[in-house]
Amino acid sequence: MKIQNFIALVGLIISTQLIAQDLTEIQISTPVLNSADVSQQAIEDINTKNAIDGGDLLKSINGVNTIRRGGHGLDPVIRGQSDQRLNSSIDGAIVYGACSSKMDPASTYVNIENYDSITVIKGSQSVIYGAGGPGGVVRYERTTEPLSQSQPTKGDTSQKSAYKFKIGQTFNSNSEGRTTLGDYTLGLGQAYLRINGSYSEAGNYETGTGLKPLTEYETSNYATILGKRLDDGSKLEFSYTNNSQENIGFAGLPMDIVYSYTDIYNLKYHRVTPFGPFSSMKVELHNSDMDHLMDNYNMRTTNTMSTPAASDTYGWRVIGAMGTGMKMGVDYEHNTRDAEQGMVVSSTLRHLTYMWPGAEIEKLGFFMEKDSTISNQSTMSYGLRFDRVETDATRAGDDPGTDHMLQVTANSLYTAHYTGTVTAGKRDFNNFSGFVRYKKTNGPMSSYYLSLSRNERTPDATELFHAKTSMAMGAKYRLRHIGNPNLDTEKHTTIELGFENMFFNSHVNGSIYLNDVSDYVTTYRVSDGTYDNSVNDARVYKNVDATIWGYELSVQNNISNNLKTTLNLNYTHGDDDTQNRPLAQIMPLSGDISLEYQTSTVNYGIRANFADTQDRFDSRVLDSGRTGGYTVYDVYAGFEPSENVRFTMGISNLTDKRYATHLNTSNSLDSTADRVDEPGRSFWGSLIYDF
Repeated sequence: MKIQNFIALVGLIISTQLIAQDLTEIQISTPVLNSADVSQQAIEDINTKNAIDGGDLLKSINGVNTIRRGGHGLDPVIRGQSDQRLNSSIDGAIVYGACSSKMDPASTYVNIENYDSITVIKGSQSVIYGAGGPGGVVRYERTTEPLSQSQPTKGDTSQKSAYKFKIGQTFNSNSEGRTTLGDYTLGLGQAYLRINGSYSEAGNYETGTGLKPLTEYETSNYATILGKRLDDGSKLEFSYTNNSQENIGFAGLPMDIVYSYTDIYNLKYHRVTPFGPFSSMKVELHNSDMDHLMDNYNMRTTNTMSTPAASDTYGWRVIGAMGTGMKMGVDYEHNTRDAEQGMVVSSTLRHLTYMWPGAEIEKLGFFMEKDSTISNQSTMSYGLRFDRVETDATRAGDDPGTDHMLQVTANSLYTAHYTGTVTAGKRDFNNFSGFVRYKKTNGPMSSYYLSLSRNERTPDATELFHAKTSMAMGAKYRLRHIGNPNLDTEKHTTIELGFENMFFNSHVNGSIYLNDVSDYVTTYRVSDGTYDNSVNDARVYKNVDATIWGYELSVQNNISNNLKTTLNLNYTHGDDDTQNRPLAQIMPLSGDISLEYQTSTVNYGIRANFADTQDRFDSRVLDSGRTGGYTVYDVYAGFEPSENVRFTMGISNLTDKRYATHLNTSNSLDSTADRVDEPGRSFWGSLIYDF
């Protein structure tokens, strides 16, 4: 993209004053980390529906979209980037899903009622949250304190209690979905024990035309947290989280989840007194183990495929504060992914190949970040990061067996689909990332910032090592999905301008960004989507140069003390510059407009969600084709009849419209739908009791 076009677009956005507003009343985007934390109350504000998981909740934030493959496991997309281009963590634990088809992004393991805060940082605005992540950071966290330092009930600061307890129930009429939840904290002096959990189940939801795609699910989640405030004010905490998913249907994928069992362990020590050169310090250790089985016969009438998989991650992080606004640290993580492709051949289930052939990715990172005050109105923030990344596929040469000619090694698949003899071996990457940001504050709700960042991301396990085979005949070649062990590191260089101000009694804020990417990892077919019934039809990977640019803009107008109107708008544009074609999976212009009445105990609202037509697409692999625009309406209400009781209710998709977002995957089961449609009209509600 030419620089003069970018400058012209900046002028256009700044001059367009009344164009959008963040739904949450909070700028959750952003460059200032201490304003990006969302408290439990803010979660309640943005959860103007019964969000089924963390990804579904994030849809309520301007500029965050999701990819729908079924009824559960919505995959967040920030600025056209998803999956491993986002750094996602749960209570500080790095979580990598166990499905190469992305059935289980990190957000799928989050029942939002069991968490206290969500942090969303768009773009490369910090270096302290792990390697890579050019699209941004998403952190789901629980915050627990001894009850002697907590408020036992809402609005009550006059007394203390030895325990806190929350129970609740949600329902959804469309899918007959329901969630039962509980959260109990026991005070033990300066120590505490917290146990929370939830159970959710839903059937196949109905779309606006009466179609019921395969979208049912059953999940449970519980956590145990034991912690203590030490005599010097420091905090020591251990947590264990168990997540179980069974019979998760995916109309947009060739298989479904039979089961996915996950254990997450965290140990945290947050020191608030000096230690050596540090004025305070955090030491955090984490481990996550996932066992996953998917097939196409437990929930379907076919009986041809079964794939057991696992993803195990462990790591640690040490970060210390020095002087004024300086943070320094080191982090480490190690992830191993294994998957075995099974297929029924000649009436026998055979192990065809190691689909994730012992894929190991190890990251060791060193980082520093500093916020400097230039004047009373100006600050300068900057950060640097170095990551040493090692990748390997320890089973790429292992033969899964000799019973059938379809049984092959991963290395033989790499060689068959790329030029020359290609084998997976150990590789080392040295990645440098950093940012610098200047912010000027002119007064209350009046500021702007300018940032420049560079982010290097090593390709993930699927992009490098995936090895899914098929029968060597006709259209069967299209089922193959082969990683490229010779991919280079992505290099993102981004410039961003953001502003906040009051215009015509309305609070306006927004940002515009330009991301120039060298060696962007793209997936494609050599046959270019025309299909010639050969190995050229397989899904493969390569590096290209790309450009991603866009904007987010919001405006909120308080009509009275209790009545406000909100308008959100976001747009992303992606180009594959090497092949002169659009990037896949880019959402068109979209947003929402709402009118809400709110007091201290009640709120009522109506919201219109909309998206423009998307006629820029790449249908060779990921996009289903052109997507029509839509407008759908929601109504919602919330009541707090007492300090301890919260009741919400509403109707989603009020007019029962049939629609699908451009990001939703193709519907592989229903011939009357080209992709997985969104749910039709649904009555929903929840009742939460805190005491």
